[in-house]
Amino acid sequence: MQISNKLFNQQQLGNFGRLNKDIQQLQSKIASGKNILKASDDPLGAIQLSAAKEQKELLGKFSSNVAAAQVRLEQANSVMGEITNVLTRMSELTTMAGNGAYDASNREAIAREMEQLKDVLLSQVNTKDTRGQSLFSGFNSNVEAFSRNKDGTVIYNGDRGVQSLQISENMTVNTSIDGGTAFMKVETPDGNRSLFDIADSAVNAIRSATAV
Repeated sequence: MQISNKLFNQQQLGNFGRLNKDIQQLQSKIASGKNILKASDDPLGAIQLSAAKEQKELLGKFSSNVAAAQVRLEQANSVMGEITNVLTRMSELTTMAGNGAYDASNREAIAREMEQLKDVLLSQVNTKDTRGQSLFSGFNSNVEAFSRNKDGTVIYNGDRGVQSLQISENMTVNTSIDGGTAFMKVETPDGNRSLFDIADSAVNAIRSATAV
């Protein structure tokens, strides 16, 4: 009889232990707001939860990439608009300089403004994004895209790479412009030339009072 009572007590203690463990697990689930704390709670549910978590993280990354791409492209588009305005003004000045009514003093003033516009142009093509990376230097985004030599000529320091970001499982979007191709290979009757060479030629022509 004593053995039976002892066995009964051990069984009840074991049951109470298991019950206490179940209660603790329920409390953990309530506190965490999650129904699955470990895979053994619901193997199939755990697999589905893991897949859903991975998908959520992936979608979060895509969403972040979309936002980053939009910011970078909008900035690049704004800079390209500013560059267009500068080139338009340079064209206007070149036309003005060709007016026979202008004397040497007028042409010198035009040449000086052209040089100032060239400085503005250099600043624009060296624009950096919000992370401090050059917009127009390709993959080599940690360097200044363009620099001026001692003789005044401008050189390209980047490469021909085009950065991109993945915005869905099967779609990427370019987020940079190859400055070397965009600004250093402008088609002219004399072959490909850089914007800066064209500006320098215009300034030299104005100062020499030749037809522009």
